[in-house]
Amino acid sequence: MTIWMKPTLTEESIRAMTPFDAFRYAEDLLESRYPREAARVLGPVTEAEPRNAAVWELLGRAHFAAAHLGPAEQAFRTLIELEPTSAWAQTALGLALDRQSRHREGAVHHRLAAAMGASERDATRVELVDRPAE
Repeated sequence: MTIWMKPTLTEESIRAMTPFDAFRYAEDLLESRYPREAARVLGPVTEAEPRNAAVWELLGRAHFAAAHLGPAEQAFRTLIELEPTSAWAQTALGLALDRQSRHREGAVHHRLAAAMGASERDATRVELVDRPAE
């Protein structure tokens, strides 16, 4: 579903949603390019479903898209705790760290993702960090 107008969400309307409905609505918000609103909707869902990796992934994606890099980093770290073998989560955390100019920290996660068989881009990011300064 595409959301055409900026949604007006109140805390009351967010709390009234079931976790499932809030998750699906947040997916629609993110797809429609309303990442800040998606992150707001997901707040109560993370409280209701703290061990649900899909919720943390969507929350991380929403924060990353909204350029909320600290919260995105935390969401991706939680996702890695829940899904330690997820190459995608390692890449996402690496990118969140890269965007905060923490390239050396990000390279650790790109190395892990590359070792897990993720995209060759992860290996390229590591090479850029490891390249000697000229």
